[in-house]
Formats: sequence, structure tokens, C-alpha cells
Amino acid sequence: MPRARVLLLNPPIHDFAAYDFWARPLGLLILGGLLRANDVEVTLLDALDPRSPWLAPAERPARREPGRGRFHRAHLERDRVPEQLLEMGRRVGRRFARYGLGPEQLARALGALPRPDAVLLGCGMTYWYPGVQEATALLRRRWPDVPLVLGGVYATLCRDHAKRHAGVDRVASGPLPGTLGVVAEVLGVNLRPAPGALPAHDLAPGADAAALQTSSGCLNRCRYCGVAALAPRHLAHPPERVEREARLIAALGIRDLAIYDDALLADPARAVEILGRLAPLALRLHAASGLACRGLTAAVARAMGRAGLATIRLGLETADPERQRQLGAKVTLEELQAALAHLEQAGYTRSEIGVYVMAGLPGQELSEVEHSLERVLALGARPHLAEYSPVPGSPLFAEACAASPRPLADEPLFHNPTLLACATFDHRRLAGLKARLRQHLAS
Repeated sequence: MPRARVLLLNPPIHDFAAYDFWARPLGLLILGGLLRANDVEVTLLDALDPRSPWLAPAERPARREPGRGRFHRAHLERDRVPEQLLEMGRRVGRRFARYGLGPEQLARALGALPRPDAVLLGCGMTYWYPGVQEATALLRRRWPDVPLVLGGVYATLCRDHAKRHAGVDRVASGPLPGTLGVVAEVLGVNLRPAPGALPAHDLAPGADAAALQTSSGCLNRCRYCGVAALAPRHLAHPPERVEREARLIAALGIRDLAIYDDALLADPARAVEILGRLAPLALRLHAASGLACRGLTAAVARAMGRAGLATIRLGLETADPERQRQLGAKVTLEELQAALAHLEQAGYTRSEIGVYVMAGLPGQELSEVEHSLERVLALGARPHLAEYSPVPGSPLFAEACAASPRPLADEPLFHNPTLLACATFDHRRLAGLKARLRQHLAS
């Protein structure tokens, strides 16, 4: 009996803005590893790969550094922009665009592949589903009878919407074991969990960076976050497994490794052990998703320096104590101060440490955002503004729906943080604040 053949497809993005900060389709790569452990033939087509062979040399954007840079970008024709966003695009001062391979490029890429027994698509944000629709239309034309399965964030948090609008045969919601069960049904084969299988990082030959998770889920319960809905249990990988995966990545010639982890510092002693195991590999590590200050002890900071942690982002969200309490009490300003001091003692300069500040939370005034930025600057760190995205399944989502004039519960396009769907201030005022911040950081 011939082996089952599966195509993993990371679709293009339709958005007002997108930038490659070590973005990798890790969910698809994890699934690829599980499928290969079950003797399934797996191919990856990453429409977001800025080095894709299906882009002409002149279309491949320059890389700022390994793993960072622009995606290939093209404006969408007016009739391809969702009607709900036509007016709002003018309001935010940005054009809706496609990031990644265009339809002709993607069609050529599909045309060069053999017929799979199933196609598995991912979608990393709820409001990126138009890119999924574009990809599924092309897949239907190429292989009308091949089953299409959609997993990932959109499929889990907006399951009913995805069933109606994604154009796929099956929507696989929840953690990966459930997705594996759906794929088994579609293929008509038995697929075992294979807990020892590592992500199939080699499916992306020539990649200049990779992504790593040391655990799934999170122990924090921040009210704006949907991780608990995506992965209800926190599962920490053994440090020896993390090391084994990092060695596999290093053997591929990759030196830049982004840590996709919501709870890396939940257990400081474990974090020190993991970082100690990674140190001999001479990697450049990037923790860009926001580390929790509470676990950043002096020992952890020293281990970060020895392991080559080059990009550090800390999560503050707001300097307002009452807002912090409402959001889940993950951090205090005093804990941020302590974390910065530990990092400074470990050899980092404060100006190279990024701190996330949120803007556009339900009921949040711009003055609160300004105050938070001022506090971060006063501590010598570098603030990064992060616009709030209403996330279905998060504890704050009901409050966001009540605060927004947009139908957040019915239309995922309005979850896009660029739209400031819940803000008490407009885009013009936030743009002014951003300009002042840029000017201050440049001076």
C-alpha cells in the first residue's frame, strides 16, 4: 500500500501591515513531525517565505538580519478588499495588502507538486482568514477532490465562522492531538500520538531562522490573552527534549532561534537548565513574544547572557496598578524594575531591552498609555507599543464586544489590532503618540 501524502500549506496574509519577526509556521511543522513519525509523506509550501523560489529574485525582500525583514507585499485590488475594511482603511491611513505569494505564484507552486491525499492549512490570526479563502480557492481549482483541513488559531477560536467561510472540508479545533485525529479520519489511516516526534524543521530548506517551544499553554491567565482557549493545559517539555530539538536545528545550519513560549520563565530553575543546555550550541536566541518579569531572577538573567539571548522583550502592558489587576496581575512595575536590574547585572544594557505597552484596551484612555511609556523610558528600557486585539475565548472578549461599535463576535476582521476596535481614542491621536515616541528614541 503506498504511503499517504500530505501537503502542509501556510497561506498568504491579507492585512494592513505585516512584518517578519522570526515568523515560522511552527504548528504545521509540529504536525509534520507527527505525521512523518507515522510514515506519512509530508511536503511544506510556505506562502510567507520571503526567500521562496516562486518569487523572482527582484521580488524577494531584503533581510534586515536572519529571521527578520519584510514579507513580499502587493496591494490588493479594490474588489479583493473586504467591504467592511474599505472605509476603515482610509481612516487608519493604510492600504489593505497581500503579504506572501500572490495567486499566480501560488498556483505555479501548486502546479509543481504531486497530488496529495490531503492538504492541511494553518491560520495564525483570526482576522487573516481572507488569505485562507484565497488559498482554498486555488486548491479547489488544482485538486477538486482533495480534502482540505484547516487548523490553528482561527480554526480554534472562530470554529463556526471557519466552517461557514474558510472553504475547507474539515475544521480541526484545539490542540494538535485533536488535529491529528481529524487528519487520520480524512486519510483513512491510524495515526499514533508519537510524543517523542520533533517538529519537521527540515521541511523548510534554506531557512535563516527557526522557532522553538519549550512548553505549550501558559500558567498565567491574562484576561486579554487567548492561550488558555488554544491550549487549556500547560505542558512543559523535558529540558533534554528541548536540547535535542535545538541540536537538530543547529545541524541544519540555522543559528537564529526564536523562542515561541508563553511560560518560559514559569519555573526559573527549569529555565536556567534549558538555557544552560542551549549555551554550548552558540545560537542567537530571540524571545520576542514577551517574557514574564516575575520569573526573571538574577540566575535566569545570567543564564540568558551565557546562552546568547540576543532579543529580549518583557511584558508590562500598563503601568497603571488597577489596570494591571484587572488584566490578571501578571506583573508589577516593581517586578519590571527588578528584572531590568538583573539583566543589567548580567551584562545587558537597558536600552536593548524591549518592554511591551498595550494601547486600545476597552475603557483605556490615551493618557494611561502615555504614562506607561514614560515609566518605561524613565527606567531606561525601550518601550514597544502593542495595539490590543480582541481575542475570542479570552476573558476580556465580552467586555471588548460591549465596548466596540463593531460586531466583534460575528466578524473576525474587526479583531485586527490596526483597527483599534475598542479604543476611546482615534488613530490620529495614537499616530501622534507613536511619532513622539520615535523622535524621543532617536534623540
